[in-house]
Amino acid sequence: MILSQWLSITLPLEENMGRVTLILLFAFGAVGRAEIIVPNVLANTEGNGNNNFPFDSTTPMRYQQVYASSQFPGEGLITQIAFRPDGLVGLAFNVTINDIQIDLSTTAAAPDALSATFASNVGANDTVVYNGALTLSSQDTGPAGGPKDFDIVIHLTTPFLYNPAAGNLLLDVRNVSGLPSGAAGGFDSENLVGDSVSRVLGGINDTTASLSDTEGLVTGFTVVPEPGTLILLAIGLVLVLISWRLRIRT
Repeated sequence: MILSQWLSITLPLEENMGRVTLILLFAFGAVGRAEIIVPNVLANTEGNGNNNFPFDSTTPMRYQQVYASSQFPGEGLITQIAFRPDGLVGLAFNVTINDIQIDLSTTAAAPDALSATFASNVGANDTVVYNGALTLSSQDTGPAGGPKDFDIVIHLTTPFLYNPAAGNLLLDVRNVSGLPSGAAGGFDSENLVGDSVSRVLGGINDTTASLSDTEGLVTGFTVVPEPGTLILLAIGLVLVLISWRLRIRT
């Protein structure tokens, strides 16, 4: 039996109107923002490494990290990225990086197979998602030994529409001003061949990386459905409410 039939039998129309509205609003929220942790297996488990780069570096640097597309359930807008302090060497902090640029793009490069040439990893849809001064902070909350809370948050000024079917995700950070080493402590990371992340890094003006390895920051992504999905759901909500209002009037 469909929802409208069940409601028409069990409840007066006025009550149905409110109930349907609440149900649809809950449904709207259910397809809303999702928090995705990469690597997925570390959502509630401490990574085996810690990494200061690229946000805590005494010298300016360029840093690229790739995330396997298999870690993402579907297409959506990435509106926020977050990291967590390392469970052992992380600390509470509040710092400002004076000049930083963060890009996201879809890449054909795979974890443990990033090119040493930075430009070769960047996808055609490369998007600057943050540019300028950036304040980062953490309260270093969570269980002793980790995993700590994802409270090192970067709100993207330009959301990035990511479709996992088109390739892997590349995080490309240019920390132009640098930051005194140790000021932000260590971020939780994973150093494991064959997992879903890896990195390359070098000087800010370098075209090729000076370091390439399998380590990668454990990262949280806030993803909302692509606009078309939300528009269709909103239209459906409006049509259902109009239908119920007409039934009440007649």
